[in-house]
Amino acid sequence: GSGGAASWAPPNAALVGSAGARLAARLDGSAGTSWLVAKGCAVRLTWSSSSDQLGLGTPPVTLPDVPSLPARVVQVACGEAHTLLLALDPAPRVFASGANDYGQLGLGDTMPRRDVARAFEVKALDKSALIGGVTCGGNVSMAVSQRGDVWSWGCNHESGVLGLGTMPVACVPTPTPIGHLRRKVRAVQAATTGWTSLCLTHLGAVFSWGGGFCGVHGHGHQEDEPTAKPLRDLSEVAVVQLATGPLHVLALSSMGEVFSWGRIAGAFGPEAQLQLTPKYIDALQGIRIVQIAAGREHNLALSEAGEVYGWGAHGAGAMGGVPKLADRTQLYSLVHKVELGLGKVREIGCGQCHSLFWATTTLESEEALSHQRESNSLWICGQGTAPAPHPAMPQEQKNFSGGATMLRGGGLAGSSLTPHIGTPLKLTRVDVKRILDMMAS
Repeated sequence: GSGGAASWAPPNAALVGSAGARLAARLDGSAGTSWLVAKGCAVRLTWSSSSDQLGLGTPPVTLPDVPSLPARVVQVACGEAHTLLLALDPAPRVFASGANDYGQLGLGDTMPRRDVARAFEVKALDKSALIGGVTCGGNVSMAVSQRGDVWSWGCNHESGVLGLGTMPVACVPTPTPIGHLRRKVRAVQAATTGWTSLCLTHLGAVFSWGGGFCGVHGHGHQEDEPTAKPLRDLSEVAVVQLATGPLHVLALSSMGEVFSWGRIAGAFGPEAQLQLTPKYIDALQGIRIVQIAAGREHNLALSEAGEVYGWGAHGAGAMGGVPKLADRTQLYSLVHKVELGLGKVREIGCGQCHSLFWATTTLESEEALSHQRESNSLWICGQGTAPAPHPAMPQEQKNFSGGATMLRGGGLAGSSLTPHIGTPLKLTRVDVKRILDMMAS
């Protein structure tokens, strides 16, 4: 593959390798951007607005660019409106790009960067930190070292999302080690919704802390948890990957099973429901899943056979067209095989309301030489959206109109977190090779 991630072993390589699961590294998306790591470069696609004021039914377009970086990129992670890039030089270096209103870029301040397109080095994570993975969610950033330490920075809600105790500060603009975690666990992956955070240990256990809103920490209640606690309901399960939306979490086991909790849509029925502890998605029974991805309200799972399954909100077109639903008013689709017609899908990724697929397509033509018979390509579908405040934020802090009003009891005043606006982009191929060639010339 041209992913450039082959020689890079993630910190959970031993764990993931034994399970056949794939650590998400190449594809991710925010509210309004999509990212792909290819040939050691980070390719960014910026979505045009999908609000269709003129009613012309024109789908959004994506504008490509390749931020110039002095090192080979191996992993990308996106929050609501910012991105972290892990690069090797050959020691690991971390770069950040996008919004910085809560210090989520980790540059020591909360000043906006005029050059939004540029990627800035996170100097606080120097070579000695040996960063093995990065993750983002909402306005929060996290990094995990190859030794198993976890750093967090960005928006510090009173929920305790950063894991730094009850610090009365709104922003932590510099990567800060989560001290109480270091004594408990050796982390191989971190994940955050921007309100609640989790980490995965080298033994496959899941710990979580922060906001209890909608039960996203998985401890069976809706109170905040200031310090990390193991998820009791997963104590018998070896977890190899975590994926988060703003109000829900997915976990993948070494056996290829998928669990979910929080505010769930489509996994267990057509309505949104609260699930306060991890629950096995039995609709995927008998299918060995190797990778999971979560958007704002849609979810994807990749099988060992290279097939994609999806569930959740379909109005934005993030599952490649609207499934044939008996009831058109149904907001959420149940678990179903997503008919993409792309050949074997190698990796999946979700933005807030869009999806990314890295697929190997076999060329049918007689002339194709054996080494050219397979071509790797990126496909995207759905919509770009404007960054939104986290749905758990108290209403008075949300200075914006619209959006679903969430009630503490988990009742939903607004029916969906995914307003359907404009015409979605149908499944579209992105010519990555051409973009890289153009940027190189």
